[in-house]
Amino acid sequence: MFIDTHCHLDFAIFDKTRTTLLQNCDELGITHFIDPATQRNNWDNLIQLNQQYNNISICFGLHPVFINNHSISDLNALEEYSNKHSTKIIGEIGLDKRFDNFDKQIEFFSAQIAIAKNLNKQVIIHAVKSHNEVLRIIKDLKFTNGGIIHAFNANDTIAQQYIDLGFKLGIGRIISHPQSKLKQTLQKINPKNIVLETDSPDMRLYNSYEDINTPKNIPTIFELLKDIYQLNPDILKQQIYNTSLEFI
Repeated sequence: MFIDTHCHLDFAIFDKTRTTLLQNCDELGITHFIDPATQRNNWDNLIQLNQQYNNISICFGLHPVFINNHSISDLNALEEYSNKHSTKIIGEIGLDKRFDNFDKQIEFFSAQIAIAKNLNKQVIIHAVKSHNEVLRIIKDLKFTNGGIIHAFNANDTIAQQYIDLGFKLGIGRIISHPQSKLKQTLQKINPKNIVLETDSPDMRLYNSYEDINTPKNIPTIFELLKDIYQLNPDILKQQIYNTSLEFI
């Protein structure tokens, strides 16, 4: 069995195919999905999605890529929504140096980590070219609830720092690239610290001819991971599944 720990099934691109897609996923042994928010304006859509499909777990957060769309009032709403709907996670939050307003990103990321700490929730973190800053803020705020580092792609030293702080590493598209250095990193990481994700509809697998990415690619990602670890596939699959259940 599998869990896609990061996919955006609420996006409109799935509106006409969502039910069929989930049926197809069930046939592939993909039992659960985690759908993190990006902006406040999609939180209500996520609630409706969760009410319609009880195997889609949702969480609320303010994504750094959309930093210019966020306001301070959204932070107050985040605490309210997360309390009211009893979500386990706050996300998708983080830092991304590819985009402007990095100071504002830091402000909102720090605030959301503080909210997660106060509410005793885990977090899903988007970190691009910003691992040092992310780690510093987590340590400075003494955040110990852990969570998932989405689309992890860094060296084993960074990986171990996250693991020591209670985080799991979200693995997806990046290991599908033949030249990915992440494969060497993962060889040094205990697979109990790994979860699988697609980031659907984004992050299509390398050389994929699909129009969009979907959770149906989770078994393919597992096959790539299996090649890296060279462990009994049934034991590896169960270990990753058990780790992922912590976030459902």
